[in-house]
Amino acid sequence: MLKNWQQFNESYNLNEELTSLQEEYRKYFKFMLDCYGVKSPSKLSDEKKKEFFKNIKKYWVKGKGVTKDFDLIEKDICG
Repeated sequence: MLKNWQQFNESYNLNEELTSLQEEYRKYFKFMLDCYGVKSPSKLSDEKKKEFFKNIKKYWVKGKGVTKDFDLIEKDICG
């Protein structure tokens, strides 16, 4: 069992740089949060939270990235 944050951080190599795909996902997730007008999905109602994650999955292909241009997603989701 890990005893403190430093041990946890070192054991999971959380100091590693993100891959380009991880960076893209981070930007995508933040973009989607912005479309919903929140900084965290926890700020959404249960119904909106389900919709949010449904849309996250709709436009992201695991291992490949965003399936459409951000402008198209914005038109579809952000209105």
